[in-house]
Amino acid sequence: MVRDVVSIAFLVGVLVVAPLGAASPYFLITPGGTYDVGLQPTQSAQTPRLSIPPEQQQPMGRMAFTAVYETEASWAEVVRARLKGQAEIVPAIYIRPPGTTQEQLNQTNQRLIDESKPVAAAVALRAAGFPVEVTGKGARVESVVDGLPAKGVLQPGDLIVGVDGQPVQTTDGLVQAVSRHAVGDHVTLDVQRNGQQMSLDLVTGQSPSAPGRPVVGVTISTYMFNVQLPFQVNITSDNVGGPSAGLMFALAILDGVTSGDLTRGHFVAGTGTIAQDGTVGAVGGAAEKALAAEQDGAQVFLVPRGDAEDAGRWVHTIQIIPVDRLDDAVHALCALPPIAENLASPDPPTPCN
Repeated sequence: MVRDVVSIAFLVGVLVVAPLGAASPYFLITPGGTYDVGLQPTQSAQTPRLSIPPEQQQPMGRMAFTAVYETEASWAEVVRARLKGQAEIVPAIYIRPPGTTQEQLNQTNQRLIDESKPVAAAVALRAAGFPVEVTGKGARVESVVDGLPAKGVLQPGDLIVGVDGQPVQTTDGLVQAVSRHAVGDHVTLDVQRNGQQMSLDLVTGQSPSAPGRPVVGVTISTYMFNVQLPFQVNITSDNVGGPSAGLMFALAILDGVTSGDLTRGHFVAGTGTIAQDGTVGAVGGAAEKALAAEQDGAQVFLVPRGDAEDAGRWVHTIQIIPVDRLDDAVHALCALPPIAENLASPDPPTPCN
C-alpha cells in the first residue's frame, strides 16, 4: 500500500533481542515516487490522471504529487535503515492502531483521498473564477487512537458538529479548528451521539508523528459530504491513499483550466493537504517525498511551511518552497524564471495576472 501521508520523525535506538529476520514492532517509511497529474499521458501515467471537459482544457505544465511506502519491518530492516538513513522508523501503533485491520486502514486512507479530490477541485475552480459549493453536516468519528485525549471520551459514530462554539461542517474544518490551538490547550467539541447533543472538553495532545502539532486522536470523515462544481473534474490516484495530495491536485486543476503554463516550464512536485478556504495543511513524510521528487527529476518541491525543514533533510538540488495557502504556491510558481523550451504555452499564466 502506498500512502501520501504517514507518521514521521520518530527516531529510535535499536536493541536487537530477536533474530534479525524476525518481525519488529516498527514500520519503515521510504520514498514512494512521484505521480504526474495532467491532461496528457506521461511516463509515470500511461493514461491521464486529470480529466476535465475538453471545452475547459488549457495547456498545462508538469505537476506531480508525491507518496511514500510504508512497510512492516523485520529487525534486520530496522537495523539497515538506522545505519543507512533516508527512511523513517515508526512504531507500528502509529501507522496501524491496535484493533485496526489493514483493510480498515486502507478504507480510511481511500476515504480521505476521495474527499480531498473534490475539495481540491472546488478550491481550484473557485480560484479560477467559477462558482462552487462544498457542504457537509459534521465530522464523523471513524476510530479513536489509543493513548491520545479522545480515548474514553469520543466514540466511533460520534458526529462532531462544532469546536469552541463554532460550527464544523467538514473534516478539514475540524482539523483547522483544532490546529489553531497549542498542545495542552482545552478544546470544546459539540458532539451528537445517539440523538443526544453534548459538549465535551478535551486537552489537546501532541501528535506522535509530528511533535508540536495538536491533535485529539481520532480518524474522521465528513458526514453528508457534497461538492457542487460547474463541470465534472475527475482525478485518478492509483493505489495512493490519504489527504496530502490535495495541494497538488488543486494546482494541477487550476493550471488545467486557465491559460498559460503555471509551472513556468519547471517540473513541479509537492505535498500538502488543502482546506476549503485554500489553507495548506501539514503532512507526514515530507523528507521522503522531497527525496522521491528529487530522484524523479523534479526541480521544485512545494511543501507546507511547517514541514519545510524536514523536506530539506536529504535533498541537494531540488528547490524547496514552503507555503501556507494555495495563493502562496501560485505566487511562488509565478515568480519562477521561465524555462522557454519546456513551456506548454507561450501565454502568461492567467493566475499570475
